[in-house]
Amino acid sequence: MRRLKKTRFAIVGVGYDSSASLGWPGARYAPESIRKSLRWILNRIQDNKIFDVDGNRLIDMTEIEIKDWGDLPLSRYNHEQTLREIKQGIDTVLAAGWTPIILGGDHSVSWPGIQAFHDRVEGPMGIIQLDAHLDLLDESGTQGRYSGSSEIRRALELPRVDGENVVQVGVRGYNYPEHFTFIHDHGITMLTPEIFHTEGIEETACRTLEVAGRQTTGVYLTVDIDVLDSAYAPGSGAHETGGINSFQLLHFIRQVAPFVDVMDIVEVNPLTDQGESTASAAARIVFDFIVAASRPEG
Repeated sequence: MRRLKKTRFAIVGVGYDSSASLGWPGARYAPESIRKSLRWILNRIQDNKIFDVDGNRLIDMTEIEIKDWGDLPLSRYNHEQTLREIKQGIDTVLAAGWTPIILGGDHSVSWPGIQAFHDRVEGPMGIIQLDAHLDLLDESGTQGRYSGSSEIRRALELPRVDGENVVQVGVRGYNYPEHFTFIHDHGITMLTPEIFHTEGIEETACRTLEVAGRQTTGVYLTVDIDVLDSAYAPGSGAHETGGINSFQLLHFIRQVAPFVDVMDIVEVNPLTDQGESTASAAARIVFDFIVAASRPEG
């Protein structure tokens, strides 16, 4: 599988939460909340170096460019129009040669991100979904076809996305029986939180990359913050007991980052957060991704 060094990262804010599945507004404020927490990390860079305490090493940041692309301008009055505007914005970032790190927003913003990357990659693409939920809803009277519960279902309708290259990591709880059949018919791989505890983080990451990278030419990573147990992410869009912990998630991100072309992080809700702990977790995910993706050999 491709392990490419990336040095140009664009932070792209998508402050949109009109399709939040539980009707809790607030994720639209996440981009600035995550940026605020990220600045605490960036402030510790001195002379183009930062001390990685976990790794007991100095990291040279000289070659790494981190550009804040700002928040994409959105019309908001029409959901599908807004999704098209998001795609256009991400198209621009990709065309300029940057690695997008998309800050949502609810999970519906992943669909235009996936579309934009799909249109640029020449061959099959893999998807790694870190999430508590399956997001395979086809359509509903309240959410339509393009909600934060449908982005993976829509992605599987793209010509170069095959279910055998889609990995759902951290999914749990209970869901519709139709999804059981859909998952098995499409060959989607589910890795529940149990695998983190029984087989370990690195084995989970290896299995994830094996599936997402099997004969693909690019990988999209979407991180719904509710993949964390609610104890670690009180400010998430929808709580689901029994998730993974922060250490497991960060270690996993560092393992897969060198193989990922685009990342988004969604469903952080500053209005329900406690002491900005969820935004802080999201910011750490972003920086760990940047460090790991820019230093693919470790």
